Amino acid sequence: MPTVAPLDLEGHCVAAVFLDDVPHFALADGAIHRLDNGQKTVQPNDGLLAAFHDAANDRLITGGEDGKVFAVKAGGEVSELASAGKKWITSVAAGPQGAIAYASGKTAFVRFADGKIKEFTHPRSVEGLAFSPKGMRFAVARYNGATLHFPAAEGKPVELEWAGAHTGITFSPDGAFLITTMQENALHGWKLADGKHMRMSGYPGKVKSLSWSVKGKWLASSSGA
Repeated sequence: MPTVAPLDLEGHCVAAVFLDDVPHFALADGAIHRLDNGQKTVQPNDGLLAAFHDAANDRLITGGEDGKVFAVKAGGEVSELASAGKKWITSVAAGPQGAIAYASGKTAFVRFADGKIKEFTHPRSVEGLAFSPKGMRFAVARYNGATLHFPAAEGKPVELEWAGAHTGITFSPDGAFLITTMQENALHGWKLADGKHMRMSGYPGKVKSLSWSVKGKWLASSSGA
């Protein structure tokens, strides 16, 4: 019989994920609670702004007001991966081969598994990050579009333009499409092979969540309205 274990949280929950089948709840104050033979807590960040479930490595990547990026494992092990000084970390993402990305202001960073970090500066604030499921490529959501970077190479980035504020970003599972959420009640997308545009509008509110089907044929979206 399934059971329900209640957990009273004293603040806003930024992320709820399973790590090694253990439920974890990351709160805005930086505390991460887990139900593992009782309630246990770690607090990597002093104020949490972003969290990403790195499923491939079974860890939670966090970034916060303290300018630090951490990895949290199921047993409560916490590792500091990067620091941006006193700048807030507003977005994080995990990619292939143990790489992560994080953003602060106009700059996106990629940290490779060996600890090497590369910076990518943009004209406006970085609003969202996503790694492609194929190859070492990541995308940045920004004002008036998105930018594709290839951090393992020295080539120029690919600029994808569309007027408006783009606030979140995701690749399709096959890497063929890139979709952004927008400040207005809409999604925008690009077919990466030829740069053709796709647009979905008419939401009653701002799109807050996206989820692809396993093979990428369908994209579920919710405006939370």
